Amino acid sequence: MSETNREILDTKPDARSAEFEQFPLYQQLETRERLVRLEEENRHLKEMVAEQKDKHKLLRQSLDDLRSEQNIQLNERAWKLSQRTDTLARRLDRLFGFWALSTMMLMLFFGIIMFKANVG
Repeated sequence: MSETNREILDTKPDARSAEFEQFPLYQQLETRERLVRLEEENRHLKEMVAEQKDKHKLLRQSLDDLRSEQNIQLNERAWKLSQRTDTLARRLDRLFGFWALSTMMLMLFFGIIMFKANVG
């Protein structure tokens, strides 16, 4: 081998060792930058999760309020309907009583007419 080739080979390990010394520093710097970015992203995601939890809580509360309001309205309607049903049942009873009484009176009237027709 020539002298120049030996000099090149001799300087290469020095360059390589300097490269290896810098590589971990470069790698550390890149890792730290990634870590900082990941921490920022993690903080952003935590904020988004907190916002979503708040939205979910508000939606759940409004849904519960709406459901209770609808239950109140439904109960009021059911009460009114039961009152109406009771009223109609009473009217039907009166109507049936009137019909039964009218039918008996009509039968009595025809009975009297037939009795008078047979007697007279």
